[in-house]
Amino acid sequence: MSTLSLYFLREWKLMFRNTSSLIQPLVFFVIIALLFPFSLPAESALLQKIGGGVIWVSAVLATLLSLESMFYTDYIDGSLEQALIHPRSVTLAMLGKVLAQWTGTGLILSCFSPLLCLTFNIPSSQIWVLFASLILGTPSLTLIGAIGAALTVTLRRGGVLIAIIILPLYIPILIFGAGTLTQAAQGLPIAGQLYALAAILALALTLAPFAIAGALRVTIE
Repeated sequence: MSTLSLYFLREWKLMFRNTSSLIQPLVFFVIIALLFPFSLPAESALLQKIGGGVIWVSAVLATLLSLESMFYTDYIDGSLEQALIHPRSVTLAMLGKVLAQWTGTGLILSCFSPLLCLTFNIPSSQIWVLFASLILGTPSLTLIGAIGAALTVTLRRGGVLIAIIILPLYIPILIFGAGTLTQAAQGLPIAGQLYALAAILALALTLAPFAIAGALRVTIE
């Protein structure tokens, strides 16, 4: 079995043993998104206008919530240090771990986003646009966020520090992601926004695993 698939399956087994790591980000995502319709005037046009941005910001915050413990448990039980000194590729091991983390958070959040679109009265013709932008954008959020998690792995409460380090890097993803729905609502082409998200994902997929492995070596060793 390859290093990538070995760590991917290992992470999924750990997530199913600790189901709170799957449920908490999803519940947080839904609650944050639902707070806005309750706190704003019940105007359909206003909710449609802000809906895409609110769902994207909720996805960013839910992803951040899931990152704090991403490497910490492995650091405490020593398995992270074993991974760093093992002959297997640390880069592929961390990529497998990050991909499993995304399927347990970003992919699930993306699949629930159409239900939240109904809360904001977003037309059905635009729901797939938001879903596509989240599918392309949330892997980048996890890959980039994992770099911050690796840099703060030795800190017990590193969540705030991760947010300070990572949130500025999330801004382009947030702009292009939320922009797709705005473009679609105005009847403008969305291909440029989706291509930009795909380009960021390709860049993150190429560079982030090396950055994560390097950050872990610097932090732990």
